[in-house]
Amino acid sequence: MFRVTGGAAVAAALLVGLTGPARAQTQPLKLAYINSQVILNSAPGRAQAESTFQKDLAGYQARVNVLQTQYDSAVSEFTRTSLVLSPAAKQQKQQDLLQMQQRTQQEVRDLQDSATAREQQLMAPIMQRIQAVIDGIRAEYNYALIFDAASQGGAIVSADRALDISPLVIQRLQAGGGAAPAVQPSPAPPLPDTASRPPARQARPSHPQRP
Repeated sequence: MFRVTGGAAVAAALLVGLTGPARAQTQPLKLAYINSQVILNSAPGRAQAESTFQKDLAGYQARVNVLQTQYDSAVSEFTRTSLVLSPAAKQQKQQDLLQMQQRTQQEVRDLQDSATAREQQLMAPIMQRIQAVIDGIRAEYNYALIFDAASQGGAIVSADRALDISPLVIQRLQAGGGAAPAVQPSPAPPLPDTASRPPARQARPSHPQRP
């Protein structure tokens, strides 16, 4: 499926298979292709979904930053006081820091999952509309297969541009699509309990870094 991305482009394959009765062997198959990234960039509602997603990501990243600050403070405090701690107390502090790290890593994973789910929620109406338009064109023009030239594993290395139906897909999306259905804004993620949920230096997320 398509994804809204900030820096890295992630284009998913759309492969519309042959349906209906088998064609006679003497009848050549009608083939076409699309460029999913071009279509997505022009799809109604895509810019709005991207903007909403970026605002949500900022909320997730803010929470990660708080977690990181907590952990840095805990490490600094341990470094400052470790020389005067007894061996037993020092060992206990080290264990506490390890547990902080583990809790934080789990929380960051939860944030990443939330960010991914939010992205999918925002993009689902747009993706459904694109798929419906492609399915309609395939049936109308009796195409056997429609390939995606932008798919990550695509094997198309050369093709007649006359077979590119991306402009037709975009035209129909813009003619009948309008903006994507409004999605309720997600609440900002609550800040963690600073007393009980500290963080780890290694825990900066990859998805929440957008978060």
